Amino acid sequence: MKATFLKSIPYALSSSVLLCALNMQPVQAEDVKLYDQPPSAAEMGKLLFGGSSATAATEEPAPTGIKMRSIGFAKKVAPEVSNPTAIANSAKTELASIGLPIKFAQNSDEILTESIPFLIEIGKMLSMNEFADKRIIIEGHTDAAGAANYNQQLSQRRAEAVSRYLNKEFNIASSRLTAHGLGETKPLPGHAPEDEANRRVQFYSAN
Repeated sequence: MKATFLKSIPYALSSSVLLCALNMQPVQAEDVKLYDQPPSAAEMGKLLFGGSSATAATEEPAPTGIKMRSIGFAKKVAPEVSNPTAIANSAKTELASIGLPIKFAQNSDEILTESIPFLIEIGKMLSMNEFADKRIIIEGHTDAAGAANYNQQLSQRRAEAVSRYLNKEFNIASSRLTAHGLGETKPLPGHAPEDEANRRVQFYSAN
């Protein structure tokens, strides 16, 4: 799916200018909320699973100290397919998504220590009683540096590493976690394909 951005803003913007623009006006692009610092488990759970409309969730202020870039939210349609790949790729299915800057060792699926706080909150969220029956899709993304085929495989391994972490550290059943790598195919709106900001992990509700 090709991401869209405001026509009045040039495609190649520095990160600081992009953040200012997003703070002034929400950008209708892909349905993803990008966090720079670990959000709370409850905040993420509400965005992914709570309420009848994700639009309502975006109208609430972020908790104090949490930095995030809001990139569009609209009313979501729950997926009616069981195949995880179909869920991730279906153009007919609108899904709320949270993007976290999970960092890994270079050319590796080893999760770096600095990213553990993000995953702890994901684990806490999935362990909460109100979300005990919820399933998620873990979607890995890379930038466009390197070969496309390698990037796809690397993103798959990294998504699987996140799934293993949640299973091992929080005893989240593997049946609730689906890992899916998209490589360099979905760069963020307003970012060049080679921008390292595209290296991220997105989490979708699979319910």
